[in-house]
Amino acid sequence: MIHLKIKSIKDTIHGYIRIEEPFWKIIDTAEFQRLKWVEQTSYRVLYPSARHDRFIHSIGVYHLGQKAITGFIKNCNHDDSEVIKKFRNSFLLGCILHDLGHAPFSHTCEDLFNYQEKITNPSCSLNALLFESYKNSSNDVIFERFKKDYTYILNSTDGICKAPSEHEVMSAVLTIKNFHKFKSFFEEDAFLDLDLAIRSILGCVYAVAAGDEQEQKQISGIKNCLIRLLNSSTVDVDKLDYIARDTQMSGYDNIVLDNERLLDSTCIVINNDGIYLPAFKKSALSIINNVILAKNSQAQWIVNHPIVLYDAYLLRRAIGISVKNIYDKQFTDSENISSFDLLLKTIFSYGALSKDGICVDNNEIKLLSDIELLNWMKQNINNPCVSEYFSRDERKSPIWKSNEEFLFHLNSDKDKAKEISDFIAPLITYLNNIEDLYLSKEISSTLNEKIATEEIDGKDELIKIVDSLTSYADADGNVGFEYVILPAKNSFFTKINAKNINIRFGDNEKEYTSYENIRDNTFELTSKTYEFFYLYSNKKIDVKHFLNYLYSKAHASSYIRA
Repeated sequence: MIHLKIKSIKDTIHGYIRIEEPFWKIIDTAEFQRLKWVEQTSYRVLYPSARHDRFIHSIGVYHLGQKAITGFIKNCNHDDSEVIKKFRNSFLLGCILHDLGHAPFSHTCEDLFNYQEKITNPSCSLNALLFESYKNSSNDVIFERFKKDYTYILNSTDGICKAPSEHEVMSAVLTIKNFHKFKSFFEEDAFLDLDLAIRSILGCVYAVAAGDEQEQKQISGIKNCLIRLLNSSTVDVDKLDYIARDTQMSGYDNIVLDNERLLDSTCIVINNDGIYLPAFKKSALSIINNVILAKNSQAQWIVNHPIVLYDAYLLRRAIGISVKNIYDKQFTDSENISSFDLLLKTIFSYGALSKDGICVDNNEIKLLSDIELLNWMKQNINNPCVSEYFSRDERKSPIWKSNEEFLFHLNSDKDKAKEISDFIAPLITYLNNIEDLYLSKEISSTLNEKIATEEIDGKDELIKIVDSLTSYADADGNVGFEYVILPAKNSFFTKINAKNINIRFGDNEKEYTSYENIRDNTFELTSKTYEFFYLYSNKKIDVKHFLNYLYSKAHASSYIRA
């Protein structure tokens, strides 16, 4: 029996984390160390103590992955346990590397890896890079099966699979390109399944059918259970770490999760078609309920907080302005792609994240992180938007700070709320498309001229919406308000799909049900019948007066009332 060297680190969240030698050697690489300079969240504008990064989060996910697979092995029959043991290191490799490709400032910038392209398009540039990288590192049979399964999940509506995030695809690419180096840290005869590792990062399960051979059902089924323990629409080790870590590091009083008990209950259930599914024992019911409550609370009160949303908006604009001012001179228009598009595709790329780096305008960019972007922004601090990002006293303020306040000032009339939201929605969509959510009286004429020349439906009503906002005068006759309009992108509902959380009762692998069938629905949030949004102003505005004004404009709109 091989005894691996172990290093222990003390983590604020999980206590002592024991890291096996191959994995701490991966942690010591430059590619992984880069994550020390990638902020975990955008919450510090609201919670100044939320100073944590993708580096420690990734180690935390590895730690919870160890606990999950230990419980998994313990709670399965002998034959299944032996298969799980075989894939242990491959699963943990996915856990430790699942965020390796995160963009600077995490989710605020991650779509810049696939700028103005949809990740659900199999032919987009980021997916093309993934396919090219994997095809060069795999045999044809494995690659073609992966490509087929991956293409399926990009637009899946089954509620089990979901399209990956851009950072997950980039993490898979970095894992593929560095796999030989990572593999060299393990014993020569150690088994590592690259396919399982990258599928775990992407949440890309293997297609399994009722008519498949039993051995294939077992192998692919167990692999799918492991994939979903890392990346799924249900409860997984990634969510468990960031819910606990973001809560404790910020100081937000959320529900404390008993991850030890939950992960000790991981097990397998088998449906009537013989398909393996991941599950938790009934002893974990209360903890699963708490996970959903905690995720809901975090989404509603932190992720969707108007200050957090506005900070992310400013950061995106400041980065775009600064990058363009520094590097745009080198790039020229090509094939109807703007120089700025080409610039972003160059800087937010695999090459810039790598140790070897890329060269832009005679400057080398290596291991791209928050540091470079902050430096570029500081060089452009005289720009009003960049200055506003660094100077909190220059920032616009939200007119209302929650959906509850929005409703209160409309006398809790949800029909009025919906009418206002439907009225503003076309403008939000339009401004999102042109990537400029700023609006003022000074630019309204230019904006309306631009709208008038475009081939879009409802442009006359769109112009009326612009005029309605920019012509607003408060009760004292003050005019000239400037606005930023931001949709509350994240639904107040949890992303955890209760239908696909399986609960096992007893030792029989067929004695189970979905959590949705037995859960207490009292924690469900009230469904909104409208798309909520925030408006930010350069001057203080009386909320009730402003909303009544907007409602009068919305109610008179022929476009909305048709």
